[in-house]
Amino acid sequence: MKSEDLRDWIDSLTQDITFEYLGVNGSICPFSRSDISLCYGEKEQSFDSIDALMHAPFFKGKSLTEICSKVNFE
Repeated sequence: MKSEDLRDWIDSLTQDITFEYLGVNGSICPFSRSDISLCYGEKEQSFDSIDALMHAPFFKGKSLTEICSKVNFE
């Protein structure tokens, strides 16, 4: 998936998004455009914007924007 497509999916606020990356499960829970939770394995963080979520170095120093094409979304 392209990062722009994931950003649009999150921005739609229609559902939680589950995924798997490097054998670890995760989820993106967009409660609103200013309250988004990202969970990956045992790690969890809240973000106040989609851009902050997409560019945070959350995955071993890499962001969702960088790894998006390697993530298996459900």
